[in-house]
Amino acid sequence: MSHPFHPEDFPINEDVVLNPTRVFFLKGCVHFKTTAQIFDLSGQTPPFSGGDFSHAFLDGVEKAAQKQIQGSVPPAYEIKSSGNMMRTLKTVTDGRSGEKVCDINITFISFDSSSVRFPKGSEHSRHEIEMRPVGGRGFDDNKHEAFVRHSIPYFWDMTNGRVGILYKCLNQKRVEIGRVVGFGFDKDAVLVLNGEELDDVVAITTCIILLNGRDAMDA
Repeated sequence: MSHPFHPEDFPINEDVVLNPTRVFFLKGCVHFKTTAQIFDLSGQTPPFSGGDFSHAFLDGVEKAAQKQIQGSVPPAYEIKSSGNMMRTLKTVTDGRSGEKVCDINITFISFDSSSVRFPKGSEHSRHEIEMRPVGGRGFDDNKHEAFVRHSIPYFWDMTNGRVGILYKCLNQKRVEIGRVVGFGFDKDAVLVLNGEELDDVVAITTCIILLNGRDAMDA
């Protein structure tokens, strides 16, 4: 079943420019089967300017990430799978305290939707988040995924080639609040986010669902 919200119902607000306040390095998060790590590089990289991932910015991300990894700095979050396949329940924990943050359930293509489930009283979301493809209006529908958090619709848009764009719906328009791009040998990714507009865990987990797409099959 496709999502009831559709990006065509929310034209893009061209007056608002992405102004990220958070930068995350998603290590081993693309098509992974066992473990992955999320490093918070906010304030440690060159400025993200021009609305795109410049070589200078990505070089700075790589240096900052390697500095944390080689310095044995614990990741902000760790992800562990309950089995050795992509389509298993994945648990996100705090990289420092080890406390459970949420569960990610990436389902097979035949079930359409994936979900992020949070413990009771979570600071990240008051409810489970279900992410579904939009559909029914055009050939690009399968390149959009939608979810709702606290009654506000969000869209992940993959129509821009290798860059995924995260939109938030405000005043009946879409506003860009984040971007993700594959990195290295396509097992890692870099996520920039306006942290004033969406919780980081929600952005990261829905991004991971996007990167591990419904069409990705277990080997």
